[in-house]
Amino acid sequence: MNAFKPQKELQKIIQRYVSGTATADEIIFVEKYYQYLDKNADILDQLNTEEIAKMAADNFSAINAKINVDQKRKTIRLYQYGAAAAILLIVFGLTFAFFHQTRPLLKPELVTQKFLDVLPGKDKAVLTLADGSKVVLDDHTAANISEKDGLKISKTKEGQLVYTVLNQSNLKSGSTVAYNTIQTPKGGQYQVILPDGTKVWLNAASSLRYREVFSGNERSVELMGEAYFEVAKNKAQPFHVKSHQQDVEVLGTHFNINSYLDNNTIKTTLLEGRVRISNGQSVKILKPGEQAITEVSGNGIRLATDVDTDDETAWKNGLFQFNNADLKGILKQLERWYDVQIDYRSIPNKKYNGMVPRKAKLSEVLKMLEKTGNIRFEIGHGKKLTVLPEK
Repeated sequence: MNAFKPQKELQKIIQRYVSGTATADEIIFVEKYYQYLDKNADILDQLNTEEIAKMAADNFSAINAKINVDQKRKTIRLYQYGAAAAILLIVFGLTFAFFHQTRPLLKPELVTQKFLDVLPGKDKAVLTLADGSKVVLDDHTAANISEKDGLKISKTKEGQLVYTVLNQSNLKSGSTVAYNTIQTPKGGQYQVILPDGTKVWLNAASSLRYREVFSGNERSVELMGEAYFEVAKNKAQPFHVKSHQQDVEVLGTHFNINSYLDNNTIKTTLLEGRVRISNGQSVKILKPGEQAITEVSGNGIRLATDVDTDDETAWKNGLFQFNNADLKGILKQLERWYDVQIDYRSIPNKKYNGMVPRKAKLSEVLKMLEKTGNIRFEIGHGKKLTVLPEK
């Protein structure tokens, strides 16, 4: 069962479909596959694991063989699907889980729901300026936030905070260091473009502290939580990301840092370039596709070379993506994104697979988890999520 190779290809196709970079034949494939799964949803619920895996595999090959690329065909983009788009990826998520399950499927009658439902997070954050004033960043924030001393701070319609150097000669001297902090709440995310052109995607319940203008022989920022970085190259001014006891030094590269305190580890995943990780006790040099795992307790740095970078950066691409993930780790993601309170007392020690868009309602994510394992959830008042004991 684990050798079923189309599973990973499906995930990559869906990611391209969501981001709008899928080819014409990939778009056709997704639409045809969705139509098939949608028509056969009731049948899939009644089959066992082996039967579902065979049907999914056979259908994948059959549809793939029948696809005829027609460049003149008017393709339907994801945004035109609306609510159907969420269903699309949920159905795919269920299929992924079927491919790799090692336990019986939950029978339909055991799937109970008491959903009050919770909407997903969105682009929102709070910017704290050097003078201590705070600016709420959301759909209602004015485009021009600040413009003084040769530096402009603005907000785009796409939810980006942008620092633009207007006049280099008017910038404050290095003797006066001005720091800004952008902080996302639970249920929020935001993107910031720093004065040097570095792009940072900030996940929920995270903060980034940085200089308004980088000066001296290095660029340094402080991170709490999770962020994805695309660092602008500048060999004369290395870029540093400090989080807890860890320091990441780069010249220009793409990487993700997960440094939530409740994880007890800091995970730095490199996608492109080269970075140097240090924590006072040990030093590791990462190559693309590798991950450094730093113990918050200060017990050194472990190196993982078999990391799926798509899983680590799925959040930045608008997805929840679980491949053999433990339930507690999954629920922590949901807790931050949907701003819910979770009772962790009855969590089974099982692994889960699936992929769901972060724009989906909480109920849709929970339904996927219920169908991929013998588990039930209940959402109560005050956005309290409870994992119910298995029957």
